[in-house]
Amino acid sequence: MTSYDARNNVEMAFDIFKSEPDGKRGRTGDPVRARGRLFIKFLALMIRVRMQRIVSASGIEGLAVENMLLSAGTYKIVDDRGVRVRTERTKRVREIFSLFGVDDPDQLPY
Repeated sequence: MTSYDARNNVEMAFDIFKSEPDGKRGRTGDPVRARGRLFIKFLALMIRVRMQRIVSASGIEGLAVENMLLSAGTYKIVDDRGVRVRTERTKRVREIFSLFGVDDPDQLPY
């Protein structure tokens, strides 16, 4: 069952990264640029598989890589004309940060 889960995770990750964000195939005519894009997609695939393994092992209910990234993306530090504001750090964001060992700064950097 473990090998099936690993294979399934890889297939799901590859399905996401095999196309451009608009769902169409790559449209570059330059072979060097195409190799660069393929390399970046490969790195993204490896990162996503690693994240999936961590999320699966965490045992947190209702957490998948997609919704984890969306939840973590809600936490921002906004800097506008010298005023720095931190958005709310929800319980889910704190869980995700602790899951990946990310420390939140106590004070905003200047």
